[in-house]
Amino acid sequence: MMLAVVIGYLAILLGIGAVSSRRGAASAEDYFLAGRSFGTLVLFMALFGTNVTAFALLGLPGLAYHKGVGVFGFFGAAAAFWGVVVFVLLGYPICNIGKRLNCVTPTQMFAARWQSPAVGYAILLLMLLYTVPYVVIGIMGGGYAISTLTSDADGNGGLSYGAAALLVTVVTVTYTSLGGMRGTAWTNVFQASVFLVFLIIACVGIANELGGPTALMQRIANEKPQLLQHNFPPGIWATGFLIGPVSIIAFPHMFLRLMAAKDASSLRRTIKLYPWALVLLFLPVTLIGVWGAVTIPGLEGKASDGVLPQLVGDYLPGWLGAVGLAAILAAVMSSLDGQLLTVSTLVSIDVFHQQDDKNARLAGRICVIVFAVLAFAIALMKFDAIYAISKYAFSGYTLIVPVMIAAFFWQRSTAAGVLSGTIVGHGLLLWFYAPGLPRFDWMEALPVFPVALCLIAEVIVMVVVTMMTRPAEAGVVKKFERPFEAEAATG
Repeated sequence: MMLAVVIGYLAILLGIGAVSSRRGAASAEDYFLAGRSFGTLVLFMALFGTNVTAFALLGLPGLAYHKGVGVFGFFGAAAAFWGVVVFVLLGYPICNIGKRLNCVTPTQMFAARWQSPAVGYAILLLMLLYTVPYVVIGIMGGGYAISTLTSDADGNGGLSYGAAALLVTVVTVTYTSLGGMRGTAWTNVFQASVFLVFLIIACVGIANELGGPTALMQRIANEKPQLLQHNFPPGIWATGFLIGPVSIIAFPHMFLRLMAAKDASSLRRTIKLYPWALVLLFLPVTLIGVWGAVTIPGLEGKASDGVLPQLVGDYLPGWLGAVGLAAILAAVMSSLDGQLLTVSTLVSIDVFHQQDDKNARLAGRICVIVFAVLAFAIALMKFDAIYAISKYAFSGYTLIVPVMIAAFFWQRSTAAGVLSGTIVGHGLLLWFYAPGLPRFDWMEALPVFPVALCLIAEVIVMVVVTMMTRPAEAGVVKKFERPFEAEAATG
């Protein structure tokens, strides 16, 4: 049943990619940005789907298993509030100025803002640096999910890790290279629907089988009352929003999807829907994780990440377990496809400068395939350092946000200031996280996320150097005026 569901699910994705390849114009803009045509439904699902990874269905329930209901406040409530703030503050400018300047990539936009290719390439390098590990982890996650959930209790009878990872890679590359941005967006519509519907059904079904939510929460209060308390240090809680909700807007795959919006109205409606979708995502995974702590006690380390599929397998019909595997794959692949296409876009347009419609589409498809092959090869090594690198990637994305704010709202900002602040901020972040560099005791005892200090240092350097250097020409700055309007100022 598991294999049948996997094959059926992947076949649907291939079908969506094939249909998408026949729609739209044969142009670079259509392939990379879907002709900037995303209405509310597709834009919302594309943004939401590509932002949800396997961590949401595996890692978050595992974290709630140990940390309790505070996981919802730390991740869900914070994301619902700050996600809206950053989408309003920076989403509209990305959409409007992208159309205004006909930009296809963030590199083009930031290079144009300060008339500095160096700024553009610096942002390009950082975006690639922080995105690459997630592509590898996406392939690894899909491989582990299929291999584990299609095997019996002794680990026999299912696909091997390598075969499963190859299957995920081949299917994702096929529909991504065929359909481009349009194909990945429509598959995101399907994928996001799968994992949202599954989570709601699983949450209701598990609660019903275990005596109802009221009885479950009473049991938790009696057996593990600490799970109903605040279990995050105050400093970590206070700076946690920097890691998740603020960083999201700087994901290059989110950036490109915002530039693919049809108009400001589509984005406005999407922003209104986004927090509700986050609640529908984070509330069930938190509850399931907490319920698992009293129904399946004793799970440690990575074993707790399997609490959701274990509860589904123990208390729900077998067919729903198969749907759960499809939901996990949906979470994995809805991010993987967007990341692959984005890396392909950045390399094709910004590195190889393929702007001609035919050449750009061909280069994009070749880059998707080449990069996927390399990522698959790394995934086969099961290289644990990839996980360590990914821990600081969200912080790195957060440090790109000040550059975005300076581009849209600080007319006096200069290329020298932006570059200097970027080097200091990201260099300091590397010092905090990279193994092998000299460390001090205070670095280990920080009461906040390290990105908070990096952010302060970046902004200070950016402001000081900017005030010491000559601002950009008025004509250049004028193109970035009124970022919340579709057209630039004319008078």
